[in-house]
Amino acid sequence: MPRVIFFELNEADRHFLERYIDEGILPHFAKMRREGAFAITRIPTWDAKPAKAWRTISPWMIWPSIYTGLNPATHGIVGFGQNTEVIQGRCVWDVLDAQGVSTGVFGSLMSYPPRGSSAVRFYVPEALAEDPACIPETARALQEFCLFGARNYSQTSTLKFLGGARLLARTTKSGVSLKTIARMVAQLPVEKVLGATFEPERAMLLSYATFDAFCTLYDKERPEFATLNMNHIAYMQHRYWRAAEPGRFSDTLSATDERFFSTVKERRAYEKKLSGWIRRSFVYADSVLGELQRRADSDTTVVVATGLGLRPMDPSSEIHNPVVRLENETELFARVGVTGFRALHQMNPDLTLNFSTEAEATTSAELLRGYQLSADEPLFVVQQVGPQLFLELESWRPHFKNEKRVIHHAQFPDLALPLERFVRAHPSNDQSTAHHKDTGMILAWSPGQTFHVPKRTVPVTAIAPTL
Repeated sequence: MPRVIFFELNEADRHFLERYIDEGILPHFAKMRREGAFAITRIPTWDAKPAKAWRTISPWMIWPSIYTGLNPATHGIVGFGQNTEVIQGRCVWDVLDAQGVSTGVFGSLMSYPPRGSSAVRFYVPEALAEDPACIPETARALQEFCLFGARNYSQTSTLKFLGGARLLARTTKSGVSLKTIARMVAQLPVEKVLGATFEPERAMLLSYATFDAFCTLYDKERPEFATLNMNHIAYMQHRYWRAAEPGRFSDTLSATDERFFSTVKERRAYEKKLSGWIRRSFVYADSVLGELQRRADSDTTVVVATGLGLRPMDPSSEIHNPVVRLENETELFARVGVTGFRALHQMNPDLTLNFSTEAEATTSAELLRGYQLSADEPLFVVQQVGPQLFLELESWRPHFKNEKRVIHHAQFPDLALPLERFVRAHPSNDQSTAHHKDTGMILAWSPGQTFHVPKRTVPVTAIAPTL
C-alpha cells in the first residue's frame, strides 16, 4: 500500500518560499521543487471585489475544502469552533478510514471531534478544538496544553504562565522532548530580558511541541495516510511582512504605530529587530520537511500544501487590524439580555457562542448585531449556524487613539459603555501587515516515484480526490 504524509503548512506564501530557495537556505524545499511536482492552487468560487473579501477565504473555510473536495459554500463551515457534523464522513481521512486504510490526523483544521474505526492510528484535532479529546489517550496532555496556549497566547500574567507550565510538564507523556519543554519554560523569562521583539517565538513553540509528538506517534504507528498541520509561518507573515520588506510599504505611521512611535525612523528601527522572523519560520519548516523526507521510503509520497497565500497590505492605508483582546464579554452581553451560552475564544478577539437551541441563538444574534461604536460602525460581525454564533470584532477603524470611545446599542439608546472595559489593545505595535489571497501551493515528492502535473494551476477542491 502506498503511503502519504500530508504536511499542511498554512498560508506559506510562494513569494518567500522561492526567495529563500534562491538564497540556498531551504535545501529540502529545493529538493521537492527539483525532483518532485509543483502546482499553484486557487479557490474557484472566490470573488476578490467585495470589501474585506479576505474574510470569505479564512483558513477554517478553505482547509475543509481541501479535505473534502467541496467549495466553502457547499461544505458549510463558516467559523472556528463550528460543529463539524456537516463534513463528518467526507474528509479524506474519513473516506480512507471507511475503506480500512490506516490514518493519522494531527492538527488539521476543523477536524474535531476525533473519530474513525480501528484503522485510526492517531487523531489529534486542531489546537482550538472544543475539548482535548484525542486518540490515543497519551496525546491528551499535549492537546490540553495546546488548547490552553492557543486561547491564552497574548497573556503574560504569572498566573497564566504557571498554569501553562503545569500542563507543559505532563507533555512528555505525549512525546514532547525535554529540549522543547525547556525552550517553552524559558520563553517568558527570555522575553523579560530581550523585550517584545522575542515574543514571536511563542508561535514557533507550538510547532516544536507538535512536531515532537507527531514524530513519536508516526514512528510508532506508521499509518498509510497521515496529516500534520503547522501555522507558525502564517503568523509571522501576517504580522511581520512590513518588517521583512519595508521597501514595499509607505513611509507613514498607521493608527497603531502612532501609539508607540513619533516618527517612521523610530518605527523602522524597532521593526528591524523583527525582520528575521519570517525567514526563521521558513527555515524551521524546511527542517521539518527534511525529517518527513527522511521517513519516506520508495512507496511514500510527501505532499506539502499551503491552502492559501498572503499578500502585503499597508496598515497605514489598506487595513487596520491591530492585535486586541476581547475581555469581560459575559458582562457586555448580559447588558442587553444575552445569557445562557458557552463562550469559546477562537484566536481572541474572535468568539464562538454555543446556545442550547437555535431559537436562542437567533434572538441573541439580533441583540449582538445592535452593538456599535457609531451608526455605521458595528462592534461585531455576527454569523449564525444553528445554535452557534460566530463573532468577529470589527477593528478596521482606528479605535485606540487618545479619545475615549464608547459602545452604544441600536435598541437601547441610553446604553453607553467604555470600549476600554471590553477591548484591550496589545502592549506592542503588533498588527496585520498582510492578509489572505486565494493562490496557494501544492508540492509532492517521493524517493521512489515521479509525478506529472497536467496543469500549472489547480483548484483546491482537486486535492482530496487526488490524494
